Amino acid sequence: MNDLEQLKKALDMAAAGAALQQPLVDRVLQELIEVNNPLRQNLPRKPGSGSAWILNQRTARGSASAFVNDTEEPTETQGTYVPKQFAYKTVLDRRKVTRKLVAVGKTLLDTEAEEVENGLQNVRDSEESALINGDATASPKQFDGLRKLTPAGQTVVAGANGAPLTLDLMDQAIDLNRGNPNMIIMSKKANRKLNALLQAQQRFVDTMEVKGGFRVQVYNGIPIFRNIWISDTQTQGTSNAATDIYILDTSSVWLGELTPLKMVRLAQKSSQYSEFDIFEDVTLVLANDIKVSRLAGVL
Repeated sequence: MNDLEQLKKALDMAAAGAALQQPLVDRVLQELIEVNNPLRQNLPRKPGSGSAWILNQRTARGSASAFVNDTEEPTETQGTYVPKQFAYKTVLDRRKVTRKLVAVGKTLLDTEAEEVENGLQNVRDSEESALINGDATASPKQFDGLRKLTPAGQTVVAGANGAPLTLDLMDQAIDLNRGNPNMIIMSKKANRKLNALLQAQQRFVDTMEVKGGFRVQVYNGIPIFRNIWISDTQTQGTSNAATDIYILDTSSVWLGELTPLKMVRLAQKSSQYSEFDIFEDVTLVLANDIKVSRLAGVL
């Protein structure tokens, strides 16, 4: 049995003597990172290729004739497109297990299993942080996140210096998304404020089940995903206590995967420790600008 199979067995065994159910450790990593992570499971992930996800984004519809007479030839027109590239970026966490740690306490497989779990948490946190706040201009190793990709024309600003959340502002931001919104992403604090508004108007706080078996709150039939990486201390005019709310149509917003989540054991360089990497190559793709919107400056 090779090292990966041994680690997989350590992660997969429910009890001593249980059967090994899956021979690949990468499948287990995918399952472990999705535990208690509804956003990762419900934002589409699509396989990609090359150095970047490349697409042509339509910017104008043209003006073809709507009606023609019998035998009349229509006027030929075509849409206007702009090429866009979303470069893949690598999220990587390197882990080390020392020989002495194994000798003092648990077995190598038990110790590595704990390090795998910690490494997965780091990869997940880095990916989700970049999903919201990524800025390839300020940090070229990152991909651009929702805050950078959402156009100014798709942003509702609560107030020049920020303003409290209202249901009218929520509805404006949803209406600005000209797709079929199926995901709202907000901070926990913003979610509490929304709940208070609904309760003040004696409206029910409805929930629904989403992919992965999670039950989440909904607003106007759109599921809400809370995210710890949306800051509640953003600057809006003279205020430094603002936050954002994002509304997505995930038919046009997804994560492109060049390399799905993997684990690779590194060559032994020392008798003192063994090392392994957990990594993925991903990027956030916005295929249509009008199918994302942002409510900014919420206090």
